[in-house]
Amino acid sequence: MSTVGDAPVRCAVIGYGAAFNQGRSHARQIMETPGMQLTAICDLDPARVAAAQAEFPGLAGYTDPARLVAEGKADLAAVVVPHRWHAPTALTCLRGGLHVVVEKPMAITIAECTAMIEAAGAAGRVLSVYHNRRWDGDFLTLRDLIRQGTVGEVFHIEHFMGGYGRPGGGWRADKAISGGALYDWGAHFVDWTLGLMDAPMVSVTGFAQKRVWTDVTNEDQVQALVRFAGGQVADLQTSSISLGGKPRWRILGTAGAILDRGDRVGREGRGACLVRVPVRGHQAEFQVPYQDGGRGGFYAQLLEHIRGRGPNPVSPASARRVIAVLELAGRSASSGQAEAVPFEGEFQGPHAP
Repeated sequence: MSTVGDAPVRCAVIGYGAAFNQGRSHARQIMETPGMQLTAICDLDPARVAAAQAEFPGLAGYTDPARLVAEGKADLAAVVVPHRWHAPTALTCLRGGLHVVVEKPMAITIAECTAMIEAAGAAGRVLSVYHNRRWDGDFLTLRDLIRQGTVGEVFHIEHFMGGYGRPGGGWRADKAISGGALYDWGAHFVDWTLGLMDAPMVSVTGFAQKRVWTDVTNEDQVQALVRFAGGQVADLQTSSISLGGKPRWRILGTAGAILDRGDRVGREGRGACLVRVPVRGHQAEFQVPYQDGGRGGFYAQLLEHIRGRGPNPVSPASARRVIAVLELAGRSASSGQAEAVPFEGEFQGPHAP
């Protein structure tokens, strides 16, 4: 059930770690959204609570999410903690009657995502996931080219991100906390890919390599092959042991192909996609500059949804699909078999409503 009326929505940020300053980013976006008020900050480290209060004077400070919920200082919580604690923290807030935004990835496991969705439904609260890169210019360009039928029916998508170098330290390289190498940037490019393929997923086959960087527990390289209901395939890879690069995107359709290497074109130096199509027995090639990107006004859209006036900017069901790929890729890498996807008919491709 949504919150009706125009009363300001009081917001808390849970997690204000110094790394990447994601907590600060959420706090600023909330403050810049008319109709929302930043009222509280919570972090296990009292020094980080103090840092937030210095940057945003007047905030109530907490080191325990349960106490924040109990004292009723917020209507919505933005959960910006390490991946392992996304689900427990979100569940505490939802069961306490708060709306919740959780940073990507939604959680570590499918079961955690389902528990969060069920808790939101039981409490009549809104749950959303901060997949902010759905509004990146390169992704929007790819999606529109596919929507327009520029390359026909897409049947094969490859995405690669990586190079050769020691992964960064900290919890993001700790598999027990992060979920693994696919759970960071992989959550973005899995989400992008699912937004480009117009079919439900059927199965995921995963491969993992651990051969070089023994001082961290994340995998050195991970690959996920996703099969869709129409026989389409997505091949998704991230690597820290690859000295042989490849295009970031390689998309094949029945009437052409799209390659994206991040090349810069034009006076603005804007990135562009390379499109190849057959024309009267010849191959035509042209570049399409990226659209302007941005966050898409995530919190403004979320506020409208809370007030019952618009759709959820990122539905938890669509975010759970991302976790299905990440978790099942890991299961498959261990089992040596393709793992079935348990969400028949659930997808958010370029032509989905």
